[in-house]
Amino acid sequence: MEALTFKNHSVVPFDNGNGKIWFTAEHLADLLEYKDVKQVNKIFHRHKDEFTENMTTKVTVSDKSMTYGGLSKEVRLFSPRGTHLIGMVSRTPVAKDLRIWLLDLSEKESGIEVGCLEVGNLTQLAGQKLHDVIAAFGKKSFKHRGQKGSGLLAQRKRDIKTIKDVTKLVLQLTQIAIPDLGDFPDADEDPEAA
Repeated sequence: MEALTFKNHSVVPFDNGNGKIWFTAEHLADLLEYKDVKQVNKIFHRHKDEFTENMTTKVTVSDKSMTYGGLSKEVRLFSPRGTHLIGMVSRTPVAKDLRIWLLDLSEKESGIEVGCLEVGNLTQLAGQKLHDVIAAFGKKSFKHRGQKGSGLLAQRKRDIKTIKDVTKLVLQLTQIAIPDLGDFPDADEDPEAA
């Protein structure tokens, strides 16, 4: 697996053979800037009942050392969602930033791409396309961030504000006022006669 970078920490996720991202307790201790892994284990055991099997698991890894033969040990793994839960109850200064990073990582891993509305990119689009982009963003935001229990309702509120602001701007750009040009003669009338 490719290394992931959070702040000045580079972590290669554990390959559990299922193609998903898994972090070890050692990874979490490093990312949360704990001195050792004991703090992560304490947090896990205090909140054990909040974790599902999709959030954490144990695997046995072997160390093929020439001196000691084949040793094996159990390692606890955490999915990005499980890692986020550890980050929620952690009180280190970087925990908040880690939680944000993990939500972005979870969104990428799940294949959900809500996208973003950037004014600079919108100026290159035609009128109807502008409205279509806003509508598509609104639907994705509602689907992935606006459902009960999604845990992303704060982001949904920011999305709604962005949608309102961008819609107002797009309406200003796409609605033009046609000046009053006076009365036009009927098609039957001769314009020269008037």
